[in-house]
Amino acid sequence: MRCTVDHFNPRNANITLRYVLPNDTTVIQFRNFETSTFDRATLIKHIPPALDHLEFVDSRALQRFVLPSNVSIRRLTMTKTQLSWIKLHPNNDVRELIIVSSKLQQVPASIRNLKSLVKIKLQQSYIQQLNLNMLQWFSELDSLELPQNRIRTITSTLNNAQRRKLYMLNLSYNHLRILNLEVLVAVGWFKNVDVSHNKIELLVGRFASAHLSQIMLSYNRLKTLDFCQWKLMPNLAALLLNSNELSRVPNCMHHLPGLADINFSSNKLTSVSMDAFGDMENLLDLDLSANQISLITFREEKYPKRLGELILSRNKIECINPGDMPFCPLDIEFLPSSSDSEWKRNNNTLQRQLTITTA
Repeated sequence: MRCTVDHFNPRNANITLRYVLPNDTTVIQFRNFETSTFDRATLIKHIPPALDHLEFVDSRALQRFVLPSNVSIRRLTMTKTQLSWIKLHPNNDVRELIIVSSKLQQVPASIRNLKSLVKIKLQQSYIQQLNLNMLQWFSELDSLELPQNRIRTITSTLNNAQRRKLYMLNLSYNHLRILNLEVLVAVGWFKNVDVSHNKIELLVGRFASAHLSQIMLSYNRLKTLDFCQWKLMPNLAALLLNSNELSRVPNCMHHLPGLADINFSSNKLTSVSMDAFGDMENLLDLDLSANQISLITFREEKYPKRLGELILSRNKIECINPGDMPFCPLDIEFLPSSSDSEWKRNNNTLQRQLTITTA
């Protein structure tokens, strides 16, 4: 059952809920909540003791929120409020906390009182700093999402002895410039990490993760990247580096042998040797579109054996001596190991399986 309360003012309003079958979901939504504070007195008077989802929407008057212990709510959502202060008393029933479009300046310290949280989402606020030590408070946490904030720094003192398996870390659309993965051990506890749409110029430090499957570094300012200090990451399947400023393929790509999908589109690459990907037995898709590539080189001795799609579209190449040519061609060279090899006869498995997109 869903109850929507529009233009609610606790001084002159009342809510009556009908009987709800055990398998149903009870949701109360306050729209245009017309007072600045939601606290214990409001809760006891207008909310039943057990509730699946309590939601505030388009409530610009709401600035302060208090959640007491003596109420059972599984999901708490606040969207488009002026919330700047929140107090969360110990409560083991809340599983999801979602706050979107608020005036919060920091992650609420009292969030640690919600021990059973599975999902935390604090989006589109004014948070500038994130301490990953908060992960130790939540034994069941699966997803930590803080996109569209103003986060400039991430800190942590967690170590490998406290390692956990988590699903999603989303820090996209923030103001990050440098990530030192050596001190951010907890980043490797997540299966998916999204730090796209930041201002990242440096990604440094030793890094190891047996759990990370995808890392999104798209839309940053990386000019160079080096994986030589990373330990082997066999489970990393997708690496998104599109829309950066890379002028060459990162060093030590062989430390990421499990990659199946790599995106280098919209960078500043000018030539690529497929030797860099030669140890990647799982590589299927490689996107090199929208660069300035004039030469791709495959050597029979070392190349990604299962590569099936190579995208080279929108590579703009400046001709040194253009002459009468309207454009400069992008050359793809297949270099044989000997004069009598299949590569010399243009009859090999790679060329039969590979789809190359240039248009």
